[in-house]
Amino acid sequence: MSGLTVTTVGAVVTVHFDGSRGNALDHERYAGLRAAAESVTADQVLVLRSAGRHFCTGQDLHQHEAAVAEGRFIEELRHGASAVLAVLRCRGPVVVAAQGACVGAGALLVACADVAVLAEDGWLRLPELELGLPLGAAVAERLLPPPLVRRMMLTGEHVEARMLGSSGAARVVPRSDLDATVTQVVDALCHLDPGRRAVARRLWGDDERERAASAYEREVAASVALLVGHDSAGRRRV
Repeated sequence: MSGLTVTTVGAVVTVHFDGSRGNALDHERYAGLRAAAESVTADQVLVLRSAGRHFCTGQDLHQHEAAVAEGRFIEELRHGASAVLAVLRCRGPVVVAAQGACVGAGALLVACADVAVLAEDGWLRLPELELGLPLGAAVAERLLPPPLVRRMMLTGEHVEARMLGSSGAARVVPRSDLDATVTQVVDALCHLDPGRRAVARRLWGDDERERAASAYEREVAASVALLVGHDSAGRRRV
C-alpha cells in the first residue's frame, strides 16, 4: 500500500510509514493503518514507526482541501477517525516510536500507545480547532494532563518530548537510540506470557481505553454536526 508497509514477524505486527510527504495521513495510509490494527490479536504486539524526519505531520492537507472542495470532508473525517479508533481499541499492546513532529492525528497515535518511545527531538501539537474541529482531546488526555490538552487545543502550543519524559508519559531517548530502545520494549512485551499479558491489559486499561474511544466518537459526532450546520452540503470552509 502506498505510503506504508505492514510486516509481521513472529508476534510483532509493524506499521512503517515510508517517510514521504512528512508521513502525512492520507486516505490510503488511514486505510492501511486501520486494517493492520484490526488484524492484531491479543497474542500479538502492534508497533507504529516511521522513516524520515517526522513521525507524522497529521492530515494530508492536499487531500483535505480536495475533500472540502468536493463535499467529501465528513466522509474523510470519519475515515480518519476510524483508523485512530482501531489503534486505540487494538487487542494487542501498542508501541509507538516517534521522532520530530507528531501533529494532529499523529499526536493522537502517540497517545494511543501502551508504550510510547520518543526521540529527544519529538514534539506534539493539536491544531484541530484551527480547522474548526473540536476533536482529539479525548484521546490526547490519555497521555497529557487535561489542562495542558485544553491549552494546546486553544492556543496551538506544542509540547516537547522532554515534558513527556519528565512526567513518565513516554520514554525519551536520543534519536540515534530510538530503534534499539523500541526493540528492547517489544522484546520485553514478547517475553511475557501472552495470555497473562492480555488479562493484565484488560484489567488495567480496557475501561479507560473504551472511555477514551467513546468520548472520541462523541467528538467526531459533534464535529460532523458542526460541519452539517455550517453548510447544507456537509462542507466546511477552512
